[in-house]
Amino acid sequence: MKGTVIKNIPLKKVVDGDTIKVLLNNEEESLRFTCLDTEESQRGGNKPVTQAGLLASKWTKQYFGADEQGIPSGDVRVDLEFDTDDPVEVCLNKHRDNYGRLLCYVYKAGEPENSNIRIVREGWSPYFVKYGRSRLYHHQFMEAEVEAQAQGRAIWNPATNAGGPSRDYSTLIPWWHLRDSVVQDYRYLGIQAGVLSVRLDYGHLLDAARAGNTVTLFCDLQAGINQWTGNGAVIYAGSKFQKFNLWIPDRDSEAAQTILQLIETRYANSGRGYVYVSGVVSLYPPSAEGKPQIVLTDVRQLADVPPGE
Repeated sequence: MKGTVIKNIPLKKVVDGDTIKVLLNNEEESLRFTCLDTEESQRGGNKPVTQAGLLASKWTKQYFGADEQGIPSGDVRVDLEFDTDDPVEVCLNKHRDNYGRLLCYVYKAGEPENSNIRIVREGWSPYFVKYGRSRLYHHQFMEAEVEAQAQGRAIWNPATNAGGPSRDYSTLIPWWHLRDSVVQDYRYLGIQAGVLSVRLDYGHLLDAARAGNTVTLFCDLQAGINQWTGNGAVIYAGSKFQKFNLWIPDRDSEAAQTILQLIETRYANSGRGYVYVSGVVSLYPPSAEGKPQIVLTDVRQLADVPPGE
C-alpha cells in the first residue's frame, strides 16, 4: 500500500528536528513528521530542552540544506506522503495533529527513503506510536529503531545528554505501545462498529449533536479532569480545533465518584488514555455556536472495547 502523495512542495523553513514549514496551496503550512518525536530544542513547552534536541534540530536543518535559522539555501522542494490513500482534500483534513499541523512522511528530493525513517535510523527520535503506529512503514520504523539502538546512536547513547536533562524512554516507550494497541483495536474493530473519532469525524459529530443522537466516540482522556464548575467536572476530550467536552454532574453522587475514580486511575496521565464513550451528544450551550458534549451519569458509558465486542 502507498499513501497519497503531493509532489514538489516548496520548503520554507526547518523549525526543529521533526517540524518544518512548507508552501501548500499558496499558504504556509506547519508540518509534523509523523511517527517522530525528537527532543526539544526550543523552550516554551512542558518538556525540557536537551542536547539531543539541539543536535536533532541541527541535523534536520543540515539534511534539508537550511541554515542555522532553518531557512533553506535556494529553492528546496520536498514530496509529502500521507498515511492513507484517501483523496488529497480528505488527507489535508484528516491527517492533522491537535495543533492543526499536517502529519506526513517527508521525502527529500532524490532520496528513495522518507526522512522520517532516516531520522529514526540516525537515532534522533524513537519510533513514536503514542497516537498509533504507521500504517505504511511499521516494519521499516521498527528496523530503523533497532539499528539505532544497537549502534548506540544519538538518544540511545547516554553520552549525548550526559550532565543535562533527558527523557526516560524505558517508561515512555512501553506506554506508547499500550496506547498504540488501543488505536489498533479502534482501526480494525471500532470503525467497523460505527464508532466516531472526535478528530477524524468531527463533522459527523456536530451533525449528531444538532440532532441529539446517541453515539459512541473514540477519544483521549489522558489529561483527566480539566475544570471543576459548580458541582460538576468538565473533561476537554477534543482538541483546540475539534472541541468536545464530557460533563460529569453532581460530583458528590455515588455515580459521579465512580466515574471520576475510573477516569483518574485507568485513563488519565500514564493510563490507557483512549476510551469509548457512549451517550446522547448535544450542543452546549444549546445554540448554533455551542460545542458538542456528552453528559456522563453512568460508568457503563465508558468502555475499553467498541460496541459488540
